[in-house]
Amino acid sequence: MIIERQCDIEPEVGAIITAMTDAEKPFIYDTIRAVLSDTLIGQAVLCIEEKNSWIDSVIGSFMTDPRLELIRMPLVPLGAVRNQALKYIKKPWVTYCDGDDVWCQGKTMNQLDYASVTGADFVGSDHYLTNEKGDIRALSPARYIPVPSSWMVKTEIMRQHSFIETPYSIRSEDDEWWIRTYKSVNKVRCPKMLVKYRVRDNSLSSATISKRRKARIVSLGNIPVLGAFFLLLTWCIWVLTRNDKYVWYKGWNPIESTD
Repeated sequence: MIIERQCDIEPEVGAIITAMTDAEKPFIYDTIRAVLSDTLIGQAVLCIEEKNSWIDSVIGSFMTDPRLELIRMPLVPLGAVRNQALKYIKKPWVTYCDGDDVWCQGKTMNQLDYASVTGADFVGSDHYLTNEKGDIRALSPARYIPVPSSWMVKTEIMRQHSFIETPYSIRSEDDEWWIRTYKSVNKVRCPKMLVKYRVRDNSLSSATISKRRKARIVSLGNIPVLGAFFLLLTWCIWVLTRNDKYVWYKGWNPIESTD
């Protein structure tokens, strides 16, 4: 099911942006600009490490925006950061963005439109893969699980089902959340490219198979002739797999909820 309807509502989405390390410094300006340019964002909580000394000089021009709140906290696992930031969210919907990713124009409008039609508690989206400079190198249909920078969830749902706050030995905190809530949260996929997911040059050393695969795709996409082929190929795959439902990966074992 592909929905093209537009919605006209007041800003009712709060954004949680995480930039807890110096690695986000070259990219956080573009991240915040994209979030604050979204007219349906009524609140943006920026999480930084408590000893951060560069954030004001990088994003100083945005600090006059009353929607932006700067939260300093210790360097803890990302799940704990997101849970702490959620305490500041006053809007009925919350969305996330990592400090090196960029939202596409109309992101939350498309997602809220999907939510209003489907009655879903959670709306994710597909995403572009970009190199470190932000150049699009491939389209990525999120058939199994969307990247966290595309998540939009009812705030009350995230309060009921928080992220794990300790490092998980098998999966990331978002994978663990996804599997644990597979029966309790109504999730839909908005099959549109609404996020530019940045793959850094050092991503080849990532511990996850998914990130290593993304890094290889972007590395090949950086080759001029091959890059054009990859864009066409991944566009074709995306068109053929567009759907508003997520596929349950057979290798996942359901995690019983302890919420």
